[in-house]
Amino acid sequence: MTLRNIVMLPTPGLWTDRLFDRVSPPVVVLIVDDDIAGARALAAVLGIEGYRATIVDGQHAAFRTSPASTPHVVILDIEMPGCDGYAVASAIRASSRFAHTPIIAYTSLSEEDVVVRGKQVQIDAFCRKGLSIRPLLDLIELVTPA
Repeated sequence: MTLRNIVMLPTPGLWTDRLFDRVSPPVVVLIVDDDIAGARALAAVLGIEGYRATIVDGQHAAFRTSPASTPHVVILDIEMPGCDGYAVASAIRASSRFAHTPIIAYTSLSEEDVVVRGKQVQIDAFCRKGLSIRPLLDLIELVTPA
């Protein structure tokens, strides 16, 4: 019997190679977006899929959530007025409460437009808004292993 090298194919949109902590369901998702209607629609889909989603209206509102509901993953819009997603991601990484929480950039911008700055502020993954929801669900499952 011969052993073969296993080649792991990269996961589309995953920018990090760090290991993620195991999560006991239900997975708590924090959606940070200034488009409340879009965020509500996303939260509804996530709820159907078995996730528990909370929405905050952009900027640093994530830090005003109850410490008892620290999320397992943050879904972060990039284009927000006043305080963009990069600034929010940077603040998340500087916080002891959220420092290790996976962050997925969820934006209408192309990956090429956000990858450099996104990696600089330690965003873990990218998913494009307006396309199928499946890639986002796959990324959430990847960064919140059961």
